[in-house]
Amino acid sequence: MGVEEEFFIVDPVSRMLASEGLPNMRALLDANPTTPGTYHGFDYEFHMATVETRTDVCRSLRQLRGELRKLRGTLTRTASDAGLSVLSAGTMPTADWRTARLMRKPRYDRCFEHYRDVVQRRITCGCHVHIGIADRELAVHVLNRIQPWLPLFLALSTSSPFYDSADTGYQSFRNPLWAGFPIGGPPPLFDSHADYAEHVGHLLETDALTDTGNLYWDARLGTNFPTLEFRIADACTTVDETILLAGLARALVLTCIDEIQAERPPVRISPPMIKAATWRAARSGLTADLIDPMTAEKVPASAMLDRILQYGQEALKDLGDWEEISSLAARLLASGTSSRRQQRTLTATGHLPDVVDELIMETTRELQ
Repeated sequence: MGVEEEFFIVDPVSRMLASEGLPNMRALLDANPTTPGTYHGFDYEFHMATVETRTDVCRSLRQLRGELRKLRGTLTRTASDAGLSVLSAGTMPTADWRTARLMRKPRYDRCFEHYRDVVQRRITCGCHVHIGIADRELAVHVLNRIQPWLPLFLALSTSSPFYDSADTGYQSFRNPLWAGFPIGGPPPLFDSHADYAEHVGHLLETDALTDTGNLYWDARLGTNFPTLEFRIADACTTVDETILLAGLARALVLTCIDEIQAERPPVRISPPMIKAATWRAARSGLTADLIDPMTAEKVPASAMLDRILQYGQEALKDLGDWEEISSLAARLLASGTSSRRQQRTLTATGHLPDVVDELIMETTRELQ
């Protein structure tokens, strides 16, 4: 498994985005070069005030935690050297999309010219979890089976209640911000890898998709490595929240593979119900009932979380992850997601800059 995390670069005095991004970003890239054939390290993102980190391939949650802490620590120190701070959330509460500058790269320029303000307004950060599956045919069938659980991954990660200095009424406003892309949201169901490749080919041929890297489904096959990529989650404010998502993703994939190998038929699912469940997860996070797409019923968020824990319990125990993941899940239910914590801070102080300060503190706590 591996994880990509995206971060905002913030001016700690104004509590606004650092419009020019990291002035020493080049030094960071030179000091931490990406090894040929891998993605490990740091990279630019669409907006100058955002940076992406990429862990190495990890085989345990302990190794992943170490990678995440090291990358966050290096990025934080680099930003601090420039008098700036680092913040992890789906949206930056005080960001003004009108003045946010886009990173100038040929690929980004093509995307902006194609989708225009859909790109400019989408100043967001996400957390992408990759699980290695070498067999592309198998990966497509796993992609089909994980879909009913994807809304829960969004609910667990919600960290974007504020946008353009306003309370959106959503726990994840990042999610509807992606709705303007023709290739966002839940992926279709595919019969085979050939079916998947043909579908992507048609999107490219019709110019709905500028390149395969801009395939923004909530989950997809990895475009550079043989992985299944979970893309639905908001950027996780704490390392613990990222670990929870990664641990659940790996156990879910392994459980689906076991079912496929045992020739158990998949649960029949309705794409409109998955879309409705995704909207509900974005709207309410863990604060209200969620929708279980497999049963088409409203269930308490805690019950939905218990369902995935029970579904993946055997895999979690085989991996030695059960105690950690079940503990992290219980802790998140008790504390609330980043969105709820942000809302509590605003209620307590009445000042959105205090929310920014809290996010910076949580993002950089206990780093290497």
